[in-house]
Amino acid sequence: MSLKVKNLNISKGTVELVVSGEVHCNRGERVAVVGESGSGKSLTALSVLKLLPESLKVSGEITVDGKEVLKLKGEELRRFRWEKVAMVFQDPSSSLNPLMTVGEQVEEALIFHGFRGTEKELKERVVELFKLAQIPEPEKRINAYPHHLSGGLKQRVAIAMALACNPGYLIADEPTTALDVTVQKRILELLTELSQKNRMGVLLITHDMGVVEEFAQKVFVMYSGYTVEEGKKEEILKSPLHPYTEGLIASSPKLTGRPKRRLPAIPGNVPEPQERPPGCPFHPRCKKAEEICRREVPPTLEVEGRRVRCFFPNY
Repeated sequence: MSLKVKNLNISKGTVELVVSGEVHCNRGERVAVVGESGSGKSLTALSVLKLLPESLKVSGEITVDGKEVLKLKGEELRRFRWEKVAMVFQDPSSSLNPLMTVGEQVEEALIFHGFRGTEKELKERVVELFKLAQIPEPEKRINAYPHHLSGGLKQRVAIAMALACNPGYLIADEPTTALDVTVQKRILELLTELSQKNRMGVLLITHDMGVVEEFAQKVFVMYSGYTVEEGKKEEILKSPLHPYTEGLIASSPKLTGRPKRRLPAIPGNVPEPQERPPGCPFHPRCKKAEEICRREVPPTLEVEGRRVRCFFPNY
């Protein structure tokens, strides 16, 4: 029972946006996909639900519990979304209708996906979902409009809605970016608890290595459309193999770090897909780059049970 993305390629015309993307998430597992903006994280996540624009060409292998996603269409695809895989987006305000109470919106999702019961049973189910998402005073909150709620509560409503059909996997696309650190911690704790309680696989999209350290069990690092490293969280944080992963970790602040140090930064920016340099896309920013890095795209190597796309990985 797993969600697998293998050899994913997403392109627009002749421009490759994601190249040979790889992500795997088992039921009950917490996986983080990390990288700077423009790395292809969200495109990869959206491809799992076939939510990408028709102007983009998608190929590769995407399977969820053995079902081939790219072949789904019509009613089968509609039921697959939410019932097998649900998604929580970065900005809850854009996910919620300002003209409907939050309770009505969760009710609508339940009815749309086949809930059969009385109006009383429907409201009881919404309250149950709000409790599951740890929304205080759920009986009152179901009558609130989105603008009555804080950012953290709106994100919890979005999570409650995503849980309506008891999906096997939840994709959370930077769900804590707009929240303060205390609310962020509570949301991550909630997702961890739901993953353990419901044996739900959670695929978290983030650019924050602090969030990765707090939440993930397994990590996939993306850069300029490529999956450049994957492995268990402890291994990656302790001994990153790819220079990009090493740079991400080094540039993350450590509040308890001693002695104090100047926070290093990775020079430059992620290239636009149409401006991706030849060879390894990271070589213009890499201190270890050699001539071969400027000419050829590195292969994916197996290193002690881990995978890394680099000619000269750290050992």
